[in-house]
Amino acid sequence: MNGESQKDRIRLAATIARHALEQLLREAKEGLGDEARTELLLALYDDVDPTSSVLGRLGDVLNKVAEPLREIDDEDLEDVACQLDEAAGHIHDSAGIRLDRARATLVERTGP
Repeated sequence: MNGESQKDRIRLAATIARHALEQLLREAKEGLGDEARTELLLALYDDVDPTSSVLGRLGDVLNKVAEPLREIDDEDLEDVACQLDEAAGHIHDSAGIRLDRARATLVERTGP
């Protein structure tokens, strides 16, 4: 695996992810029924199984990128790792909690 092929795979994966998010955005723009709205929010963040959700996986990617940087004795790289870890934490703790609360409120009002 040379660097170029890994870069190509990363670009391809990011393109696929963007296209998937564009499809979710199209669905939202077309208008969502109660069940679809709840399902879309669950797809974006699932507090019970974060790894099955878009934001949960994004947080996992950030943590995995930071992981090897923590092992290097370099202040700048340690700072980079810290920033990535904090970004992942915000995804789970801030965005995730808000999406979970929004979904729970919708379920209370409309049913599962």
